[in-house]
Amino acid sequence: MKRLLLLSVLFLSSCTSVFYQPDSVMYYEPTQFKLEYQTIEFKSEDGTKLSGWLIPSTAKKKKGLIVQFHGNAQNMSSHWMNIGWLAQHGYDIFTFDYREYGISEGDADKEGVYQDSMAAINLAYEKFKETKGKTFIVLGQSLGGAVAMRSLRDFRHNDEISLLVLDSTFDSYKDIAFRKLKGFWPTFIFSPLAFILVSDKFSPYDDIPNFKMPVLVVYGEKDRVVESYFGKRIAERLTTERKFVWDLAQGSHTDVFFIENRRYQAEFLNLLESLGH
Repeated sequence: MKRLLLLSVLFLSSCTSVFYQPDSVMYYEPTQFKLEYQTIEFKSEDGTKLSGWLIPSTAKKKKGLIVQFHGNAQNMSSHWMNIGWLAQHGYDIFTFDYREYGISEGDADKEGVYQDSMAAINLAYEKFKETKGKTFIVLGQSLGGAVAMRSLRDFRHNDEISLLVLDSTFDSYKDIAFRKLKGFWPTFIFSPLAFILVSDKFSPYDDIPNFKMPVLVVYGEKDRVVESYFGKRIAERLTTERKFVWDLAQGSHTDVFFIENRRYQAEFLNLLESLGH
């Protein structure tokens, strides 16, 4: 019992290893899929050197730009594959690595990743204005959804966001740590420690009712990484008049665009067209 208690405390107090699992492996380059890309080096708000990719649309007519906030494992060279197909449909893609991921410098923690997210969304907005596109989309997947939502508290151009996409994400670091401990029988009894040892300082829970832009919430009923509970709670707390909810009976974690013969790719494009941007 004492050993389990110690493991639970270590699990909760070393949140860096729990919430951030970076690597520097080069998984897939866009050129492997006949897509050009530009590596963009930029600095976080505290000066940490970061890296991102700008993948320009291959379509003749540019419709806008999508900035991707990726999940907690690997790096952008794997995560861009989730949305790379959108480059064929008129959308530039800007994806980036938080500190410690890929070739970005530094050590990942909540405050640092928040600073990275602010630098990245502001840079993405600048690129969007340069291309003179009409659609600016913020897309957060898994951990990236929580990071993206928190950045919007301080982003000064929320009124120009055409769509916020929240895919397989959560709204509270305390709560997801609690549910992870609760769901594992040896640590079940220690799960309340999550509310003491995990900080929600950079959680977006309080920001959700303030979003006024269109929001698409996606969650899978078969997701074992981030339970559908979180997606449902986020959807319930949204007050925007333009709320779209995709409850995927066959969905697991961040696989929305590849399940059911990729039917949701077409539905996503239709949604973007319906927004009138």
